[in-house]
Amino acid sequence: MKTKFSVVGLDCPNCAAKLEGMLGKTEGIDSAKINFLSEKLTVESELPSDKLLAAVRETAKAFSSKVKIEEL
Repeated sequence: MKTKFSVVGLDCPNCAAKLEGMLGKTEGIDSAKINFLSEKLTVESELPSDKLLAAVRETAKAFSSKVKIEEL
């Protein structure tokens, strides 16, 4: 199932690529794609939405405390 999130606080496209890679390695997440310009994240996962949001936020926080994630 695809789920979309807003992602705010990334400084550059390289940061988006690094976070995307980290998310792709997160347990329960099949794939992640960040569009830096639109500040959108699309995640494919079979996790329930509450667990997915928690996993995405935890990974983003490990990347940078400046990054904020909200489900769309």
